[in-house]
Amino acid sequence: MFYFILVANNVFLNILNLLKIMIVLGIETSCDETSVSIVKKNKKRLSGKVICERTLSQISKHKAFGGVVPELASREHSEALHILVKKVLKNSGLTLNQINAFAATTGPGLLGGLLIGSNYAKTLALASKKPFFSVNHLQGHILVSRMEKKISFPFLCLLVSGGHTQILIAKSYKKFILLGETLDDALGEAFDKTAKILGLDYPGGPLLEKLALKSSNVQEKFNLPRPLINEKSFNFSFSGLKTAIRRVVQNGINEDEKSDLANEFQLCITDCLIANIEKAIAFFKNKFDNNYFVLAGGVASNNFVREKLQKLCKKKKMSFYVPKPKLCVDNATMIAWTGIEKLLNGEKGDSLQFSPRPRWGLEKL
Repeated sequence: MFYFILVANNVFLNILNLLKIMIVLGIETSCDETSVSIVKKNKKRLSGKVICERTLSQISKHKAFGGVVPELASREHSEALHILVKKVLKNSGLTLNQINAFAATTGPGLLGGLLIGSNYAKTLALASKKPFFSVNHLQGHILVSRMEKKISFPFLCLLVSGGHTQILIAKSYKKFILLGETLDDALGEAFDKTAKILGLDYPGGPLLEKLALKSSNVQEKFNLPRPLINEKSFNFSFSGLKTAIRRVVQNGINEDEKSDLANEFQLCITDCLIANIEKAIAFFKNKFDNNYFVLAGGVASNNFVREKLQKLCKKKKMSFYVPKPKLCVDNATMIAWTGIEKLLNGEKGDSLQFSPRPRWGLEKL
């Protein structure tokens, strides 16, 4: 019986080699999502395909604390990861021997979670004698846009998440030019903190967007600031806006005015984004002969922000693309896909001695 299973596995692997199909298992544990995904790609096809993904959210565990507790996140990753890997392999019908490489987020993020996810992936790679790929979390957010759509390098990108707000030029799968970034709070952080000031639950970003939709006020009445909007740089600042909102709430507003304030907050941050992206588009077009603009990261799920940027791109004759909402938030598919990008470019794998980096910018890949 064992002989026939072995022969069947060898036949399967030979077929994959003939078709030049790459299969990568990715693990994402950088914050409060435990995620495992298997992605495959045929070298002759432009797109990739998710075979199976399983993600376990920790939101209910952290909600009582109003934010992510690192020690709690690590414990949840440790308890869930092995179960999710087994489920993904079972549901995909694959064995470890049929996986070409293993990839894991190794930064930036919470050190405990990064260690748990990367050590598990390294163990799988070592046991199956397959390559291990260390993946930058931000790199994954940007490159996953290429999994379902033919987006050629170089392209312009706005990465907006809970921990980062950056305007970048992706020159290749591992070379990025940073044009500008937030000098204080990331946009996702500003959303969550503003939501908390307004008395909304955690995570506050999606709830704030829903609250803003209830506003019927077309005129701004709170005189909120738009930090750095007239500066020549591409940088952002959102802490002053958050402070201004706190002052408004402390001075007293009724429940109806809360929706107006949420709406005005979205208008302000979007004006700041558009001002800098407009400058970035002009800079990009002057340097490169391409017209792709990618919106990536968790805040890309915000319809208000997405629609405003899409209109700007149409006006500036840029091809706008944003991944599906489930690929904007933290997920293992983007990690597995980045592993495939590395395989496509001839990389043989990273050292098992590679240590996670809680702080790891794209310019240091």
